[in-house]
Amino acid sequence: MEETRSGTSGGQPSADGLLDEVVELRLPAMAEQIPLVRMLTHGMVSRADFGLDAIADAKMAVDEACAQLVQLAELGTQLHCRFRQTADALHVVVSARSTDPRPPSDRTFGWHVLTTLSRSVTAHCDVLPGGGAGIITIELELNPGTSA
Repeated sequence: MEETRSGTSGGQPSADGLLDEVVELRLPAMAEQIPLVRMLTHGMVSRADFGLDAIADAKMAVDEACAQLVQLAELGTQLHCRFRQTADALHVVVSARSTDPRPPSDRTFGWHVLTTLSRSVTAHCDVLPGGGAGIITIELELNPGTSA
């Protein structure tokens, strides 16, 4: 597990510093690791002054995005999670390498959960040279309010 942070200058960052902060987490693409991402999500949205309902929604949305990618991930690969706070939202990008270079289906219950809990959600796959594999990415924009 690797965590990187930028945009802080020792101690507690200022409100403007939070808007420039990017937090990344890389961990094995395994279902057993998703609770760590959920904990990081809770910390990020709590610092961003999300309401209680919005905190629960954000954790559930990120959890679902990670679960979808873990199912599609190539064995032994990493799940890469990137969080960026803006003035009015938290942007989350989750990606993993997959042997099937197609994004998750937007016709599943899990995708419905993502679109219900997020202001916006997109998915795409960047095919790697040589074909047959790709990096699947799900991007979420989460609201600080109590409803998306």
